[in-house]
Amino acid sequence: MAHGNPEGAERSLLADALCFLTRVVSRQPKLTLVLALILSATAVGYSVCRMEFKTKRSDLIDPKAEFHKRWMEFAQSFGDASDVVVVVEGESAASVKQTLDDIGGRLAADKQFFSNVLYKVDPGPLQGKGLHYLSPTQLQSGLDRLAEFGPILEGRWDLMRLDMMFARFNSQMQSRGAEPTAREIKPLLDHANVLSNSMSRWLADPNDFQNPWPMVVPVDPRMAQAGSGTIYFLNESGTMGFLKAQPTDTQTNFNGESKSLDRLREVVKEVAAERRDTKISLTGIPVLENDEMHRSQSDMTIASILSYVGVLLVFIVGFRGWRYPVMAMIVMAFGMAWAFGFTTLAVGHLNILSVAFAAILIGLGDFSVCFISRYLELRHEGRPLRPALIETAGSVGTGIVTAATTTALSFFCATFTDFLGVAELGIIAGGGILLCMMAVFITLPAIIAIADKSVEPGKLPEAFQAKFLRMSTHRYPWVVLGVAGLIIVGAGLQAITFDGGKIASRVRYDHNLLNLQADGLESVEVQKRIFRDANDSLLYAVAVADTPQEARALRERFEKLPTVHHVEELASRLPAHTPDDTKLLVQAFRARIARLPQQVPQIAAPNPASVGRTMEQLYAKLRKRPDKESQRTAKAIDIFLDQFERLTMPKQMQFLAEYQYRMSAALLMQFQALGAAANPKPVTLDDLPAELTSRFVSKDGKWLVQVYPKEEIWDVEPLKKFIDDVRSVDPNVTGVPLQNYEASIQIKTSYEKAALYAFAVVWVVLLIDFLTTENRWLVLAPPAAIIGFLAMTLVARRVSVDPVILVATYIGLSAALGAILDFRNMRDAFMAMLPSVLGGCLMFGILGLLGAQLNAANMIVLPLVLGIGVENGVHVVHDYRRQTRDYQPSASMINANLITSLTTMVGFGSMLIAAHRGLFSLGLVLTVGVACSLFVSMVLLPSMLTIASRRGTAAAETASSRSDSDNRRQQSSQRDQGQRSNRRAA
Repeated sequence: MAHGNPEGAERSLLADALCFLTRVVSRQPKLTLVLALILSATAVGYSVCRMEFKTKRSDLIDPKAEFHKRWMEFAQSFGDASDVVVVVEGESAASVKQTLDDIGGRLAADKQFFSNVLYKVDPGPLQGKGLHYLSPTQLQSGLDRLAEFGPILEGRWDLMRLDMMFARFNSQMQSRGAEPTAREIKPLLDHANVLSNSMSRWLADPNDFQNPWPMVVPVDPRMAQAGSGTIYFLNESGTMGFLKAQPTDTQTNFNGESKSLDRLREVVKEVAAERRDTKISLTGIPVLENDEMHRSQSDMTIASILSYVGVLLVFIVGFRGWRYPVMAMIVMAFGMAWAFGFTTLAVGHLNILSVAFAAILIGLGDFSVCFISRYLELRHEGRPLRPALIETAGSVGTGIVTAATTTALSFFCATFTDFLGVAELGIIAGGGILLCMMAVFITLPAIIAIADKSVEPGKLPEAFQAKFLRMSTHRYPWVVLGVAGLIIVGAGLQAITFDGGKIASRVRYDHNLLNLQADGLESVEVQKRIFRDANDSLLYAVAVADTPQEARALRERFEKLPTVHHVEELASRLPAHTPDDTKLLVQAFRARIARLPQQVPQIAAPNPASVGRTMEQLYAKLRKRPDKESQRTAKAIDIFLDQFERLTMPKQMQFLAEYQYRMSAALLMQFQALGAAANPKPVTLDDLPAELTSRFVSKDGKWLVQVYPKEEIWDVEPLKKFIDDVRSVDPNVTGVPLQNYEASIQIKTSYEKAALYAFAVVWVVLLIDFLTTENRWLVLAPPAAIIGFLAMTLVARRVSVDPVILVATYIGLSAALGAILDFRNMRDAFMAMLPSVLGGCLMFGILGLLGAQLNAANMIVLPLVLGIGVENGVHVVHDYRRQTRDYQPSASMINANLITSLTTMVGFGSMLIAAHRGLFSLGLVLTVGVACSLFVSMVLLPSMLTIASRRGTAAAETASSRSDSDNRRQQSSQRDQGQRSNRRAA
């Protein structure tokens, strides 16, 4: 008896349609191939003319996402071009500066490829406007201090004589009464203390001169920097310098070429050859992405060659020759050509994720294998050419359609996700798989009809038989089931661990994009050295302010956050007060110091005896005072006099004359610095370097605030803390680290949702495939109505709806209802899911043992493994349902599943040679996943079906035996009743 319901009765419409198509194609094979070639050429030509390529990471993100809207608003004002960073390392600051000048000059001159070249800041006009940075209160205080120097500013430089200065200290002490308080004479005491200490230090060391004059006004840090001349961007030790530039041509094609970055590497190579005393390296987000593209393209080229050779060898071994592998590759070429046309028509472009769809189709779209395997099996059984093709389409065609549909739907479900790159990949890959399936039924029978027209069945190759595997699952199903179960359970448990008494997964999602790069990549290593040696980061958050005042306020709030290292913005480089508040005061400074001499005027040399006497008088007065300030100043005078008295008279005179000149020159320089900073014209943005204003102030008047992290934020834990902190200050903050984080979260959740939706859709397709006609809608429709009503009710009440719960509830309800109405077919549908479910558990266990993690590159494994597992399971269960005795896996099914899985493993496994860790992880995870699904479908599932078939046969035989016994008893009873009736009649 057949296992389950007869397939011909249940799927006659699909089977008849496939048989009809194969009959037509095999009757007119040449016409079919000509039409297929015309369609392929049209699709390829259309793609060449209309296909576009989007290479930016931002092209992968849904433009409707809130975080991406904030980034686009920022990019609209300030541009989305990230800086390339040139890092110069040397033993001395001088050599580093010279190299920076050399590179910076060349890049600044090359405006075709670079803009905003920033490696140093020249003070420019700011040097003459320093007083504008002071508050009106500070300026007024400075004017009051200048008033004290009024006679000197009027030309009385003779008042600078040391003996006269100490005499004034004495007279000022007397003018404040007999017992002035410490507070009343504090300015006098401070000046006398500083002057005495300065004289003592210079007497001890002629190279150690300390300015004895208090500052007339406090010196602003920017004013001091402006006065120091050109400022280079160096680390504290001066051994590492930085140059930032924005490439104007960042468009990178799929060969990893970028004109600006290629030109930058040329310049660096030229300068490095001339300046061998420094080391020059490149990093920055554009360089990291470009290096990633270069390395991944190089690795993919090698992997593709190995993949092609490996897949060809698998085909040749599986089909014992080259004829049928060539046929399969031709059919694949047709499907790929149609897929390119579909991609151009449906989406119009490829991105850095969907460009991998060709590799996906090569790995998943080889449906020809199943068709060819069954065809060869029928030919060896004696079927003629065309009847064998038609019967193949009718017997395995439904399984191929179901497998292709479930795999395609697994990808189509990605369109419901938020991440645009994943959604587009789902559309392209799903449509491509369906087209590859269609190519099998349209072109493969035509190719075989032509190629095998004159070939005798005995000359056809026999497919790989896998006799040991088939024999083991057939003869010892319980043993095989037990061993396979132990392996799955034992390995699956390795996916979990106990952390603090709680169950945790060993396989986690790694958000760190640097971990996708190749080991030892220069741009990655340089980034690590920058953070270690300069305590700086390439990643920073950005906030946008409408006014300079708002930018300063944001800076103050950001700097208070525990995860923030420093904040950069341009508003703080402008005066905090308006020109109306400071202009008149600055003009007053300029007027008061307008008559300064160019050099120190001639001042009479002081008399050592007079200086000593006046200092002794001051010392005697201060020594009697009890306050600490007086005692401190008295001690400083005493120390100097002790040292001074040891000098000879000529040396005393020389010292006092030279010190008096130094002291006067210091005061004159202070006045001259004030005069140089007293330009009454207000400070404007035009006074700042253009390289800064173009970065921090947009054309529409927005002000940029850059917030740098205290820790490296490539890892998710410090990144999340940093993001939470900066968003507590400004919820609209954006920047590359926030884009990376949100995109990483979005791609992770998108693949998870895609896998969840795919699981539900595949479940529905399997129920449609396996359930009887009368039970199909009874099982599918009521749970859908219940879930739909529940979802609408929750939405109406504004209750958040978790799709995981809804999908799980629907699957549970439909499974329970199906088990009640049609248990046997429901069991078959569940069996078809086992390679995905148990194979996934086994895969995560092995990944846990290997210490592998999921990431943005390999998360595609979720829908892929689901699709591959279901495809294998469907073929096995359909093979089981075709047989009428104790189940034994057919050679054609084993051969088809082995070859398709092995080609997929070889295709993706070739990435294991990649140095790019993202590609390596993708190859590893997919290879392990496909191998696990293959193990379950070829070992555990056949043994389970064998046991089920034997139980069904035994039950049928028991039922038949009981029926025969009942019939015999009924016949005997009827004979006895007849005999009794005859006796009564007699």
